[in-house]
Amino acid sequence: MGRRSINTTKSGKYMNPTDQARKEARKRELKKNKKQRQMVRAAVLKGKDPLQLISDMEKIDEMEFNVNSPPLLNEKVLKDKRKKLKETWDRVMRLYYKEDRERYNELKKLELEYEGRRNILVKYYESVRIAQQVQVDEIPLPDTPEMPEFLTSQIPLPSEMDHNLEAENVSVPHSILKKTMTVRWV
Repeated sequence: MGRRSINTTKSGKYMNPTDQARKEARKRELKKNKKQRQMVRAAVLKGKDPLQLISDMEKIDEMEFNVNSPPLLNEKVLKDKRKKLKETWDRVMRLYYKEDRERYNELKKLELEYEGRRNILVKYYESVRIAQQVQVDEIPLPDTPEMPEFLTSQIPLPSEMDHNLEAENVSVPHSILKKTMTVRWV
């Protein structure tokens, strides 16, 4: 698409010189307004604190994925809030990508850490929800082979072990870190 001539209309008729001047002034004004809007948006984004955005997203995650209590707000409201915060975060990231790469890299690391914490929280929440839905009767138990009685009777109990050690006069090995002491079984 090419640019149309200033001195003609859409249909191709030639314009009055005063109308041409008015049209050019309007074009310049629109261009100036567009630059102003962009500058205001950039100033607003620079005024946003990225750490505050992350902490707000974490608060929403904690509300939504809290296993002890249901969320205070509706699920749709939480999703809308998260979506708005995420869009703001993305705009801030684009701004810093263009203007300050070092700050952008720091914020990218911060975002990755947040995503990792969020994934852990979501996995924990889902595992608790699944565990709450499981019926105890549905859990399969392993088959245990029949154990003969004589095997379990061969396992010494702690009180029997004390008597056996006394009978055998076994000395307990001493630690190399402590002073040597003679150990007596009473």
